[in-house]
Amino acid sequence: MLDGMNLQRRTLMAHIGLLLGSAAIPAEAFAAPKKKAKGKPAAKKFFSPSQMALVTALADTLIPATDTPGAVATKAPQLLDSLMVNWASPTTQQLILGALPGIEKMALDADKKPFAALTPARRKELLIPYDKAALKPVPRKDKLTGLAAIFAGPSFADPGYGKLKDLIINLYYTSEVAMTQEVIYEHVPGPFVPSLKITPQTRPFAGVGGLG
Repeated sequence: MLDGMNLQRRTLMAHIGLLLGSAAIPAEAFAAPKKKAKGKPAAKKFFSPSQMALVTALADTLIPATDTPGAVATKAPQLLDSLMVNWASPTTQQLILGALPGIEKMALDADKKPFAALTPARRKELLIPYDKAALKPVPRKDKLTGLAAIFAGPSFADPGYGKLKDLIINLYYTSEVAMTQEVIYEHVPGPFVPSLKITPQTRPFAGVGGLG
C-alpha cells in the first residue's frame, strides 16, 4: 500500500482511499460485551497477552505519535481485539492470527527479540521491507470481476497482513482523535475545488463517505 513503507502521516493519507470501504465496520461491533446474568461483564479477549503486545507494537509502528496522537492513543489495538470477538468471521479471525507469526519471526531472526521488545526505530527499519513484500499485489485466486472485485479490495502476497494493517488504519482514522486532530471533519465535506494544490501541511477532509 505504501511506497517504501513511508510511515509519515501525511503520505499515508494519500494512499488510504482504497482502504476505506474495504473493511466496513458496523457500529455495533464496538459495543461492550453483554453482561452476564449476575451483572459481571464478560471479559472475553481474542488476543493472548503476547499477541496483544505484538499488535500494539505494530499499530504504533504503522501510525506513531507525531504532532498528533498515534494509533495506540486511540486504543486501536483494543478495538481490534473487540472486533475479533464481536464482529469478525472465523475466516477473518484466522487471517489476522495467521499474520502475526511472520512478523514475530522477522524480529526474532534479525535481533533474537520479539517485535514488541524492539525500539520504535528498529521496528520501523525491519517493517519497511517486510511490509513491501507482504503487500506485493498478486493475481486474485477467486477471479472476481466488476463490483465484487472492487469491494473485495486488492489481493496481496500476505492477505492476513493486508487485512490486519487495513483494520488498524481504519480504526485509527474513524476515531474521534483522528477526526478532530488529524483530519478536518465536516459532515458534508467542503466544496469541490479542481486542481487543489496539496502540500505536506494539507489536512484532508473527512465526513460521511470517508476521507477526501
